[in-house]
Amino acid sequence: MKTKFRFNILTKLLFGFGILLVAFFIAYTSIYKMLKDNEKLAVNVNENIVPSMSALNKFSFQIFESKHLLTNWILFEKESNTPKKLRLTEIIQNGYPQIKYEIKQQAKQWNKTEQLKLNQIFNLTDSYFSQVTNIINGLNNIEAYNAPDFESRYVSIIKEGNPLPELADNIKSQIDEMYENKNDILLSYNIKIEKSFKIFSNRIFVSGIVLLFTVIIIALLMANATIFPIKYIKTIIQKMSFGELPSQSIKTSTDEIGEMGKALSNLIANLKQKVEFAKEIERGNFRSFFEISGEHDILGSSLLSMRDSLSEAYKYEEIRRKENEERSWAAQGLSEFNDLIREHSKTLEEFALVSINKLTRYTESQIGGIYILNEENITDRFLELVGFYAYDRHKFFEEKIYPGENLIGQCFLEKDTIFITDVPENYIKISSGLGKENPKSILIVPLILNQKVYGVIELASVQVFIKYKIEFVEKIAELLASTVASIQINIQRTKLIEETKDKSETEEQEKQELQKKIIKLENELKIKSEGQEKLISQIQQLQASLSEGKKNNDDT
Repeated sequence: MKTKFRFNILTKLLFGFGILLVAFFIAYTSIYKMLKDNEKLAVNVNENIVPSMSALNKFSFQIFESKHLLTNWILFEKESNTPKKLRLTEIIQNGYPQIKYEIKQQAKQWNKTEQLKLNQIFNLTDSYFSQVTNIINGLNNIEAYNAPDFESRYVSIIKEGNPLPELADNIKSQIDEMYENKNDILLSYNIKIEKSFKIFSNRIFVSGIVLLFTVIIIALLMANATIFPIKYIKTIIQKMSFGELPSQSIKTSTDEIGEMGKALSNLIANLKQKVEFAKEIERGNFRSFFEISGEHDILGSSLLSMRDSLSEAYKYEEIRRKENEERSWAAQGLSEFNDLIREHSKTLEEFALVSINKLTRYTESQIGGIYILNEENITDRFLELVGFYAYDRHKFFEEKIYPGENLIGQCFLEKDTIFITDVPENYIKISSGLGKENPKSILIVPLILNQKVYGVIELASVQVFIKYKIEFVEKIAELLASTVASIQINIQRTKLIEETKDKSETEEQEKQELQKKIIKLENELKIKSEGQEKLISQIQQLQASLSEGKKNNDDT
């Protein structure tokens, strides 16, 4: 009976490592060949192309330099052994032979076409430097520059268009062309190397993928060989997925990997749900909810309890924060109104205008008015509009309301705050960016001090007044009532003082008149004797009147 082949762990490992070795060998062979090709290209570039280009460039510069040095020899350098003459001599005797030798050595690796062209260039260059040598030998002393045929023999030679300059330019042009050909070859080699490295990178990537899959296969085979630890991990993950700490022993099963995957999925899902729940709690969303995995879900139950505790603490903290903000807002307002009263309490009109302006703005209202009780005529008492604010402008107009008339008069009689949110349609209109709209709430507060009403405040807003703002306005109303009472008392005191002063001045004038009359009568009494008794009687009457007036003045 034939034994059935079993693809066991060892076989899987050998198969996996065999694939790994084959892939490694293929990758190694391909990479090695590519590196060798690149090495050849690099050697050719470094040992042939680059040195050849360097030598050709130096050769081209010598031709260019010699042309200009020859021109300088003929036209400017008449003295012997000048630096520029020595430089030209150096190029002819040493520089050119040296570079010619270097290029010939490099040309051994060139193709035949390039070698033939190079020989042609050297022939032209030899002819060129031979002519240059003849010229500089003919101009080796100062007398040669003074010869009659100097211009025709030498100067005409270096002018543009003559054979010698054109020969130099032709040589340089051919050298530069050969240089460009070498440069093109260098660029093509660089492109080949770059392309080769791209292929090299791709092969490395493919090799890495192959090796990765091979490693994964080997890892799976090794994992299959360690089934007992996986069973233990599976049991732990199953219990953790339901929030229960594992305590029972490991049980055997036929589909351990499947059950482990399911348990792991449940665990991940539950953990993600709990993480999202915790993030919602962190953002302050205490209404977030999730279903716990079971009665043993300790973590889930703890998170829900934590949410409830944090929610209560947040509500309490929010209430405290709001109360602190309201107290701070009210305290600041009272402080600002105290400063305002000290600066603007000279006249009732100024005080009313500044106060209602400040109160309307501070409570974020749109319209505000302050009515002060007018008691000049005790039989005709009425509430007079003294200060008004609306539309971010001040408006003054006369208006009086009698006690009991509309909401203002009703508030005056009842001595209590009136707050309405169901404002009648035609009660008042507030201008806004969208046109005119009806206010959402009206607040009317009496100015009460010692059970006496001194006036009424009316505020209108497109928002509903909050309770703490209503309480603030009521406190301000008490402060305004006290200030109004003080201002009215000061006004009455000033009026009485002025009346008393006017009466005293009148009595003083009468007294002075009586004294003048007495003096006049006394003078007449001395001069005239006739009717003396009658005059004495008049004087006594005047004195009696004066005494009575003085007594009345003292009583006053």
